[in-house]
Amino acid sequence: MTDGSWTPSPPSGDDAPAAASPPPRPRSRVWPILATVLLLLSVIANGVLLLIVIGMGMMLATTMATQFSGAAADDALLEQTVERGPSGTKIAVVRIQGLIEDTLVERVRRGLDRARRDDGVVAVILRINSPGGYLTASDALYHHVAVFAEETGKPVVAAMDSVAASGGYYAACAADTIVAQRTTVTGSIGIIAQYFFLNELMEDKLGIQSVTLKRGQQKDWPNMFSGQMTPEQRDYIMEALLDPGYDQFVDVVADGRGMDRDDVLALATGRIFMGPDARERGLVDEIGYFSRAVAIAREKAGVDEARVVEYVRPFSLASLMGLSVKAESMLDLGPETLAGLASPRVMYLWTGR
Repeated sequence: MTDGSWTPSPPSGDDAPAAASPPPRPRSRVWPILATVLLLLSVIANGVLLLIVIGMGMMLATTMATQFSGAAADDALLEQTVERGPSGTKIAVVRIQGLIEDTLVERVRRGLDRARRDDGVVAVILRINSPGGYLTASDALYHHVAVFAEETGKPVVAAMDSVAASGGYYAACAADTIVAQRTTVTGSIGIIAQYFFLNELMEDKLGIQSVTLKRGQQKDWPNMFSGQMTPEQRDYIMEALLDPGYDQFVDVVADGRGMDRDDVLALATGRIFMGPDARERGLVDEIGYFSRAVAIAREKAGVDEARVVEYVRPFSLASLMGLSVKAESMLDLGPETLAGLASPRVMYLWTGR
């Protein structure tokens, strides 16, 4: 103090005001964008890697499926319990489902082979829900069941579901006993050949003319690119294909059902029968449901209890790829497919379904 007045001294230490902080720097948007891009690239890379792994797996599965044969393929079937019972005594269920063609026949054959090798299986039930199918496939199916029954001595019971007609009934005739439900559609003993002509479409609509060169008068009978079938060609197809196939069907029914051939001929008009009507005519043995078929199988095997099992195929990439290949082959219009279309489709098939 020099002049008698007081002048405050500047604060010091903790009393000093804090220095003003610089304004915050704006955050950069580069890193979020870069992180998003990297994430997208990672997702894409993982997707590509997944597709590569799936592709390699499908190739490996296809190779393994191609190498599977005989017992190895049969062992791939899984045993699924339908009804509980002692594990050492089993009744195996083998399904005949849908159109009878080569794939179905092979599936049934594998199921029968599995039941043949399993000493615990005392009987087999064929669970049929089929309107029939191709001529040769239906006969092969019948053959596999008949051989199984003859060689193993194990009882075979046919259990009919909603439909067991034509080729489906043909296969059932290999069983020791046939059980139909009250509403089962069966019978349809006969043979059918379906054919179509393309000459009008080719010439009139597309302006394409077909030329056929042949040696042998009947070489192209019938020809889908020619005009309508002549009476002579119709008689030829009937004699060469339909008559032998029809007679074979009649013989199979007469032998399998223990019926007089003339009695079978009276029924072999292609007519269908409901379960009770079929029983009255000797085409089936009993009217009942699946449980009745199981009871008959136990009785014929001489056991009081048995576990009912069904053989199922596990899901695999090979089977998925097989469906894809089958779908692709249906769309293939190459020479092989066209040649198949050009041939008459001779079938044990009920077409009313």
